[in-house]
Amino acid sequence: MAKSSDLLLYLSVFFFIITKPALAQTCSNYKFSSNTLFESCNDLPVLDSCLHYTYNSSSGNLQIAYRHTRLTSRKWVAWAVNPTSTGMVGAQAIVAYPQPDGSVRVYTSPIRSYQTSLQEGDLSFNVSELSATYQNNEMIIFATLNVPVSNGGNINIVWQDGSLSGNNLLPHPTSGNNIRSVSILNILSAASGGGAGLSAQLGLQVSSWVENQSGFSLALTVLSVSISTALQQFKCLLCF
Repeated sequence: MAKSSDLLLYLSVFFFIITKPALAQTCSNYKFSSNTLFESCNDLPVLDSCLHYTYNSSSGNLQIAYRHTRLTSRKWVAWAVNPTSTGMVGAQAIVAYPQPDGSVRVYTSPIRSYQTSLQEGDLSFNVSELSATYQNNEMIIFATLNVPVSNGGNINIVWQDGSLSGNNLLPHPTSGNNIRSVSILNILSAASGGGAGLSAQLGLQVSSWVENQSGFSLALTVLSVSISTALQQFKCLLCF
């Protein structure tokens, strides 16, 4: 039973590896109406979101476009960098939401506690070129951040959404994907032409795991034999 479970695990990892390039194409095929180009993009794992970005190591500026799809007009969104920790408290956020007149309000909000109501305020780093659009159930936040970079280029990012009551932002859900919307982004990998930071890290972690599993080659062999057998059976069916 244990061997069967291990085999299923190995096969799952194998299928993840071979399908990963296709899954990674979601944000890279997107074209902005303004024809703005970014060096890298990442499909974020939850909340129908992705991040496009370009980092200029000389100026320290991070140009971003945060996209949140499948969004109703009575929702707010936020994207943030947390320079001090991996969670919500300390996050330096950009908030946006559609207004009844069709315009979009976008502003910065430093998060100092879990009881935040996302009040407007200055962030701990400079923000410029701030704007947002809402169209076809998609919110896009544009900004240029002068972010502090350390730890090999890794920055903590947080993204979130919640409901609106008029123009009042209601607290976001505290379960499911809304408590999983944190990650680490390596912006130096993009600046050096190394590709998308989040997916590259995940790919390295999976590859490292595979290399340390002695039974993985056996799993591939079994998979190959199984596919070959299935093809032979299919050919035989065609003979009748």
